Amino acid sequence: MLLGLLIYWLGSGTLPQDAIKHGSNTAPPEPLTKQEWSAVGALGILCALNIMFWAIYEQQGNTLQLWADKKINWNIAGFNVPSTWFQTFNPAMIFIFAPLLNMFWAWQNKSKKEPSSVTKMGLGCILCGSAYILMILASIAMPGEERGSVLWLLSTVFVFTMGELYLSPIGLSLVTKVAPKKILSMMMGMWFLSSFFGNYATGILGTLYDVMPKETFFAILTAMGLVTGVVFMILRKPVENIIGKHV
Repeated sequence: MLLGLLIYWLGSGTLPQDAIKHGSNTAPPEPLTKQEWSAVGALGILCALNIMFWAIYEQQGNTLQLWADKKINWNIAGFNVPSTWFQTFNPAMIFIFAPLLNMFWAWQNKSKKEPSSVTKMGLGCILCGSAYILMILASIAMPGEERGSVLWLLSTVFVFTMGELYLSPIGLSLVTKVAPKKILSMMMGMWFLSSFFGNYATGILGTLYDVMPKETFFAILTAMGLVTGVVFMILRKPVENIIGKHV
């Protein structure tokens, strides 16, 4: 973090000047226009849906870690791997697949087939929900105290990662493009606040893990992801009419 701060400080002279000027002669800020308020409302809807995504996605550090502890055989090629290494799957896949997915989107854009930002976010939710179908199958394949292959988790996290890459950076970029410049920082804060509520909801959902069959628990998470993705698709046209179809 200190190295990043140093680089930012060294390159601060290359940043554009802040459009907001301070001083006693500065005119009071103008109120938001009707179009800007509409953009704020559209982003508010997307932030609300973002809560649902993080509520199921962040189970990786919650109930899925419990699953990794108790249901996965971590003896790999004679080496007992710590179950906490499960937490490295997602960041490693982000490093590997983010550049590849970016190239795929560039190819789609060149072919004029790239989905809009809202569509990508909806696909991200659908992918995240679909990942839990693998966990449902894993629950059926490993009843009771039986342990299974780490490939179940590896495959699930791969689909999670694709879902995250379709939603998280896309949503963050969308806020910077659509939010009124006067309140851009506040809107960015709203986006991260929705992630906070999503993480909080992760804990609430996690309380169900030990009180119901595991396949039922994972089925609930599947439904949440798929329904949220469908809502994204339903709201796509009205939201894009406000923020622009090509954002």
